Amino acid sequence: MTTVVFTEKNKAAAQIAKILGTGSVSRTSVEGVQVYEFKKNSKHWCVMGLAGHIMGYDYPEEYNNWHAVDPKVLLDAAPVKSVTKQSYANAITRLASSADDIILACDFDREGENIGFEAKSIAEKVSKAPVKRARFSSLSTGEINRAFEEPVAPDENMAMAAEARQILDLKMGAAFTRYVTLSVRERVRTKGVLSIGPCQTPTCGFVYERERSIRNFKSKDFWKIEALFSTHGYDFTGLHRGGHMQDKAKADCVFARIKDCKVATITKKTVKEAATNPPYPLNTTEFLKRASKFLGISPEQSLEIAEQLYLSGFISYPRTETNRYADDFEFKPILVSFTKGVYAEYALSILSGEITSINGKKDGHDHPPIHPVHYVSKTDIEKAIALSNAWQIYDLIVRYFLANLMKPALFEKTRLEITVKDEIFDSTGSVQKDAGWLRVYPFETKNDKLLPPVEERQNVGIKKITNTKSRTSPPKKLTEAELLTLMDKHGIGTKATAPSHIATNKKRGYFETKGKSVFILETGFTLMDALNKSVPILVKPDIRARIESLIQEVENGEKDFEASLVEGTTLIKEMYSQLTSNKNELVSQLAGTIRDETVVVDKKNYVGECPKCQRVLRIITTDKGRFVGCTGYPQCKNTYSLPKVGAINILRSRKCKKGGVAVAKVGNKYHWAMGIGPCFNCDMEKVCFPSEIIGACPKCDGDMFLINITSKNTRFLGCTKRCGHTRSLPKNGRLTILKKVCERCGWRMIRVKEQDKDAREFCANRVCAQSSSQRKANRRLYG
Repeated sequence: MTTVVFTEKNKAAAQIAKILGTGSVSRTSVEGVQVYEFKKNSKHWCVMGLAGHIMGYDYPEEYNNWHAVDPKVLLDAAPVKSVTKQSYANAITRLASSADDIILACDFDREGENIGFEAKSIAEKVSKAPVKRARFSSLSTGEINRAFEEPVAPDENMAMAAEARQILDLKMGAAFTRYVTLSVRERVRTKGVLSIGPCQTPTCGFVYERERSIRNFKSKDFWKIEALFSTHGYDFTGLHRGGHMQDKAKADCVFARIKDCKVATITKKTVKEAATNPPYPLNTTEFLKRASKFLGISPEQSLEIAEQLYLSGFISYPRTETNRYADDFEFKPILVSFTKGVYAEYALSILSGEITSINGKKDGHDHPPIHPVHYVSKTDIEKAIALSNAWQIYDLIVRYFLANLMKPALFEKTRLEITVKDEIFDSTGSVQKDAGWLRVYPFETKNDKLLPPVEERQNVGIKKITNTKSRTSPPKKLTEAELLTLMDKHGIGTKATAPSHIATNKKRGYFETKGKSVFILETGFTLMDALNKSVPILVKPDIRARIESLIQEVENGEKDFEASLVEGTTLIKEMYSQLTSNKNELVSQLAGTIRDETVVVDKKNYVGECPKCQRVLRIITTDKGRFVGCTGYPQCKNTYSLPKVGAINILRSRKCKKGGVAVAKVGNKYHWAMGIGPCFNCDMEKVCFPSEIIGACPKCDGDMFLINITSKNTRFLGCTKRCGHTRSLPKNGRLTILKKVCERCGWRMIRVKEQDKDAREFCANRVCAQSSSQRKANRRLYG
């Protein structure tokens, strides 16, 4: 009798074989895939790990030509599922052909069930062996033995829910990406692909909305009146109850009345004890948010590490919506394992009393909250998992688990109402009385804010009162933790796929993370802005949330698989219709931006931003001459003239004081302000281009400056007062005027570097008698 087991990954196969085979396991290779064999209960067992999905959906070959196939056709075409990893399919076929029993042991979630059904569909072509399902939430010995002793029927609804998602995502992603990309290519030459994804796009939309609110924010002035009080040697602050006052006159009036006051009175004192409860048990979204917020680890990396911790048998399955423990959950065995090592103090404290969890309300009916399976040391983690931050993630999960079972943290909070000449100020303080769960969970530290021991009707001194003008600040950038919260709230993606949607946007170059914050890139902002103005339904999460609910209904058995595809396709067609109806507006903005980006990269011809339409100004050369024009043409006909001859070099660091849009150097002769004309006709030329002063003129009260005549290949020093006095300079080599000056005459030092010779530094004043060696060097340089 042979039992064949298919797991989701090789590491899980090795762990399960080790547990079921009680250590007596041999490893072999079938079609190049590792298989673990052992004897158990007089049966021969073979355990094989897959490589995630080994099959995938795609359109038939006749739909692959982007230019020959209307993207709309893809919405009604039926994608085909085929094997993508043939060696695994061959290994399944060989093992299944001799199997008496087949057990699917992939991760127990929607994707895991679907991966198991892929193996099942291949196996059933060569085998009639019954197929069962082993369900487990951790790779602990007890749970694995129980799961294989009590296998259940595979969950077809769960597998088909994943199937529905794959098909609908492919339809939308392929059709929309092709349509937008091809439409833009009609207007502008580009090889880039503008990727539109059913979850990727609304995810980027959240970042875009925050960025738009930041860019559109109008800062306002406000005033706040604060007082520094003092009593019994303690200083403490109070804020006027008016808070941030928008009315300057009102703030000035209040301040004028009290600014000279020296005494205030405590008119009310309130002291309350407040409890801060432990966090609810840990589900995937909360785990990813906290790993990002407290550890600065991206959601994608956090989930990858958690997956390896699970496969190593250190934590429970990390993809779950559940944040409540079942009534019969066994905390004690886990806690006992933590009575040694760095967590012993906290585990022993919990075991000394009644073990109680503060539960949330979410129950995914699949896995318990994320929790450690048993204690392992940092060394054990580093030996088992070759990923940085693995210990930090494990430590976070352990501390969270222990914190949930500990007592609330208690604080004494004091609020003072202080009166200054009928004006009320407020001051608050907080003192921790019992750290409770915060002892084990240092990530959320609560610092004390002390107030002095005062009573009602007591007078206190006033050291100073200030009336400070400030300005309102724009919203902050989204953090990855906040982005995950928005995705969870609006049903974008699932607990398992949310990190991948964030990673996809980064890969596409739509946004990036710096520290814990998310920064949208110009490509992402432009795409989202164009979609928001023409097809806002693509950016908003509403329809995607409806499609997610359809998929959930398939998993719950409330909707037929085919019916979900019909309804989901109808929703996608609704969005596609809006996309095609608003093609011109969408493409005009996107094509213009792509053209602008191309111009910006062309440093030779890029001039700057058009002041009339905020598009891009560039140098345009025709048979009739050259000029500066806007990429917004024909909508924007803004142009500027250029001199007919001479190489144009845009000086990007220069700003024209007369309002020219840019300043250029024409050859090596003169400067030109676009929109103004040649700078030598401008009375501000000497302000904009001051002479490089070398030293005082020996003949008059003017200064000596560098004169370069490129056409004659000569350079010398002349007087700013044009008294006729000149000084020669070396004819050859690259000349640099240094900041340091000659200690003898006060003239600037210069540096000359001739080809294949060492650089020389010397005083620009050739008659400076600094030293005999200097004079000899000068003779060699000047000839």
